[in-house]
Parts: sequence; C-alpha cells; structure tokens
Amino acid sequence: MGEFVKPKTVYVTDEEYIKKLANLKKDLHDNEEVCEYCHGTGMVIADNVYGLTEDPDKRAGMFPYKHQSITFCPRCYNGIVHRCKLCGNIIKRGYTKCDCDKQKAVDDEIKKQEEAKAWENAPVAPKEIAETMGCFYSPAYGYNDGYFFDWDEFFEYWADEAEPTDEKPKYVWATEPVEMSIDATDIIEDATNDLYEDAIDDISDKARKELQEYLDNWCKTCGVGTTYYESHKYKVRIPWELYNN
Repeated sequence: MGEFVKPKTVYVTDEEYIKKLANLKKDLHDNEEVCEYCHGTGMVIADNVYGLTEDPDKRAGMFPYKHQSITFCPRCYNGIVHRCKLCGNIIKRGYTKCDCDKQKAVDDEIKKQEEAKAWENAPVAPKEIAETMGCFYSPAYGYNDGYFFDWDEFFEYWADEAEPTDEKPKYVWATEPVEMSIDATDIIEDATNDLYEDAIDDISDKARKELQEYLDNWCKTCGVGTTYYESHKYKVRIPWELYNN
C-alpha cells in the first residue's frame, strides 16, 4: 500500500470565501434577484455572542465573546430575493407580496371586485326565510362586528354615522345560526382512554343515547346563546321603506 499523505489544510478569509461562493449559478426568473446580503449563497456568518468579563479591554459589549458560525440568510431563501413590480422595493423574506401602498391599493380593488361578484351571484332570500332570520350581517354596519338583530339597529346606525353622500346599500347578508353542542362519543372516548383495553366497547348504544340526550338538554339550558356566522347563501333586501329619516 502507498504511503498516506495528509491533505493540506487551506485557510481562507471570510471575504475570500464569499467571493468564491458568489460565482454560484442562479437561473433567475421573473422579478428574482441575487441577494446582496449573502451574495447568493443563502448563508451568512453569525457572531453568537456570549459571556461576561472583567477584562477592561472587552467591556464594550454586554457579551464580549463570540463563537462565529454559518447560518441561513435572514433576508432571502436560497440566495434569491424578489423585487416588487409596483414600488421597486425588495419583498420581505417570508412574504409573497410587498406591503407598499401600491400593492395595498391593488389588493383593495381585488377585494371590492370579489365582494361585488358575491353580491351579484347570491340569490335574494325568500320572504318567509328573511322574516324568520334571527340575525343579519352587513359590512355597512359598524357595530358588533357587522352583526345586528333587527332593522331598527341598522337604521339607527345609518342615521347616526352615514354621510349624506353615502350610497345606501340594497342588501345585507343572511347568517347561519350555530348552537352549542357536546358530542357524547368524544366524552366517552376520552373517559375510557386510560381504562382497560376495549372498555369503550362495553358501553351500549342505549347508554350512549342517554348521555347524548342529557348533553343536548344541558346545552339548551346552560345559558349559552346562539352564535351567528355570516353566510352568502342568501342576501336579504333592506326594507328602506321602513326608514323614516
């Protein structure tokens, strides 16, 4: 066998190392650029400071010592950043789009178009459904996160807050009621989880039904009211003929 030759160790400075890696191939696509902070390497040198000392020459910082290491670049992914087409700034790492005013204006316009399409496509609630609805939702109603329970609430808000030039909305959204509920099966599974094997199988369907009936009755009488959620199943016509102002 030949004589083992120990490989020669080559030491390079941080600047030389970065320059060497800066020649990495990057096939850039639309609005992509090489990160100037890490020179496209996707990695940076972190100081990792630590420790305290009485040494007067090292008192400039709270933690005077450091163990440097290489870590991921905090400003890019894989050495690539994206530039906003609207304002020209670099998009922050972890974001898919810029938070500039121009982008916000575009997002607002898209949202308005989507809302207008939703209003247009939703059917008007039949009279018998609208009259029995317990709650309504409208982005034009500024109290209670947009939810109100009768037309007087809506009209009072409009009279107090709306400007003379504000256009009256034609519709509000219907809502879906959700009652408090507790599932007997979930309780049984949790209660028997730490018991003997297959303990849950010894509970009869009759016993499960009895527990569920008790829980249903308890939910109705415990004091928790109905919760309502905005629904685009129907839009409800606002009876402006009842508005006196």
